Amino acid sequence: MSEVKWDRILMQITLTVLISLSLTACVTETLSKRVVPQGESQLIEEAGETQIALYYDFKDVPVPRELKIKREKSFVFQTTEFSIGFLTFSGKMESDSLMNYFTEKMPEDGWRFLSSFKSPKNVMFFLKENRFCIITITSKTLSADVEILVTPSFKGTRNRS
Repeated sequence: MSEVKWDRILMQITLTVLISLSLTACVTETLSKRVVPQGESQLIEEAGETQIALYYDFKDVPVPRELKIKREKSFVFQTTEFSIGFLTFSGKMESDSLMNYFTEKMPEDGWRFLSSFKSPKNVMFFLKENRFCIITITSKTLSADVEILVTPSFKGTRNRS
């Protein structure tokens, strides 16, 4: 199958799982103590440099400032208790730098790294309390696309340290 067909199939499966989980999962969200209002940023000291971490619809998922959000390719379902969905970004960063960024920054917001794999599409898996975060990084010439999917964890899954 062509890459376009696989992308469509992957997107359809992701949407189906996301919708199914949001309809069947009983989720309550405990926000991180480091919540930053939407659209605001937080300064992070890093080896003598000040780096700005941006937070969008998911108040505990930091995003590098070099990435720009693609609202037309994003979907977030919010209630008073939780937010689920996916955000799409693009920017001039290398995929290895992005993987290092998320590996370092996600635990600062309470996410536990589960696993990752490298391929033409790099995928990283994180767990926090009752939610999963799946970050997909696709390299392009001189840039990268990033998709951040936040979804409820399966019933009975717990954050084990």
